[in-house]
Parts: sequence; C-alpha cells; structure tokens
Amino acid sequence: MGAVKVDTEKQTRAYEVKYALNDVAGVKALLRDRHRIAERRFRGDTAASDIIIDLHSAIESAGLTERQAEAIAWVYGRDLTQKTAAAIMGIAQQNVAAAVDRAAEAIASVFKRWEYGEITVEFEVDDEEAA
Repeated sequence: MGAVKVDTEKQTRAYEVKYALNDVAGVKALLRDRHRIAERRFRGDTAASDIIIDLHSAIESAGLTERQAEAIAWVYGRDLTQKTAAAIMGIAQQNVAAAVDRAAEAIASVFKRWEYGEITVEFEVDDEEAA
C-alpha cells in the first residue's frame, strides 16, 4: 500500500518582490500587484499603506490624459485584459497598450523625480494558493 503525506499544519511560504519604481517595468509590476499590497494594510502593514498612497500620489502627479487614466483603471484597477478594456473604451487593443505604456512612463518619471529607487514587498502564500 502507498502512503500519503498530509501536512496537518497549514504551511505558508514567504517571498519578496522588488519593484524598481523608476522604470516602466517596475511601475507596471506594482500596478499589477497593488491589490495584493493593499490587502496587507488590513493586517497591520503600514508600509503597504505608504506604498499605495505614494502610488496614487504618483498617478495624480503624472498628468495622465483621460484615455491613459481610463486604460490604467480598466487594466490594473479592474484587472481586465487589454482586449476587454479596448472593447469597453471603443478603441483598438493596440491603443490601450500604448496608453498603458505612456501612463507607466509618466508615473515612472514622477518616481524618478521623487528619487524613488527600489522597494521590496514581502508576500505570504498558502501552499493551497500556490498549487
């Protein structure tokens, strides 16, 4: 007969994610993960609150066009695909991608002006979530 190994104590794994806020890829990664970071505020993580507040301030300071702000809101705020966001906005998917890219560039330039470098956020994932 075979044996089944069952972990009776729920295991969690912690990992760190680094976001280089002075470049476009880092800003996009932070926008993508902002919901998970925002959740941490409710567990007493004050650094998560600071990150979210700074992100919103950077978005407000970036001088985004209405189309860029709308594209960011649909793609990162509502977690829609660019294709779905394009259908809602009545434009082509390529235009949504371009608006998101320009918005991320503008947000990154705000973080550069503020002399932000890299931030690190630690996440905990349950083994069930990872599977």
